[in-house]
Amino acid sequence: MRAKNSDYTGGKTATDPFANFKTSAVIGIHPVHGLLMRVLDKIQRIRSFVNDSELQVPNESVEDACHDIINYAILAKAMLREEREKNAKEGNNTTSSTRPLV
Repeated sequence: MRAKNSDYTGGKTATDPFANFKTSAVIGIHPVHGLLMRVLDKIQRIRSFVNDSELQVPNESVEDACHDIINYAILAKAMLREEREKNAKEGNNTTSSTRPLV
């Protein structure tokens, strides 16, 4: 997961492990919602494998998709924790201006 993190967050010197997910805020999508969309992509990949008994992209296995879902869950938990701690410091009780995520 660390190697992928470097590739997706700005390189070896990047300091925010969630940078790629946070970019979804630019288009008004909460970072965790953006992450969940990626989980759904992996679920669809697994569904395709179950339906067809094969995948068309040979360098990514169904096991890789399962591992990716696990990693996304870990990242979501960490992102929500970070946001909860930030909000607690600022005196906010929610993760967004309209409704709580946690």
